[in-house]
Amino acid sequence: MIVRSGHIAFPKKTQFKDLAKVFPEMLRLFLKESGQMPEDEALFRILLRTNMADLQNNRKPEGFNRDNKMRMLFPLGKGNEVAFYLYRSSRSEEVARLTEMLSSFLRSKGLLHKVEWDKMVLYHYKERRARRPESPRPNA
Repeated sequence: MIVRSGHIAFPKKTQFKDLAKVFPEMLRLFLKESGQMPEDEALFRILLRTNMADLQNNRKPEGFNRDNKMRMLFPLGKGNEVAFYLYRSSRSEEVARLTEMLSSFLRSKGLLHKVEWDKMVLYHYKERRARRPESPRPNA
């Protein structure tokens, strides 16, 4: 499957602090499998510490929002919805592979969720606009 984004959404009763136990392993898995693990372990610990502080205080974490090939983002949800998505600026099989891998990891840890694909409204709009045929120019 070639997609631009993979979305993992948790049930309404899930809180951000519920992800705190699994987040260190989940982040490490994401960075390792996407080839984005920092060479310096200290950089990973800093990234982890900032995200964990938010999760432990039941706040939305940053995730991994670096200008690299793939991102893990926690969007502003409706109400207190807990969700995150993996995103790449171009369509890729890697996004689907990593989303499925993280989904399996979360299931193995007992965290219920659903997976959806390409739900980013901005890209739906851009793609629809790109497919729209040019309208004829009015005669002047």
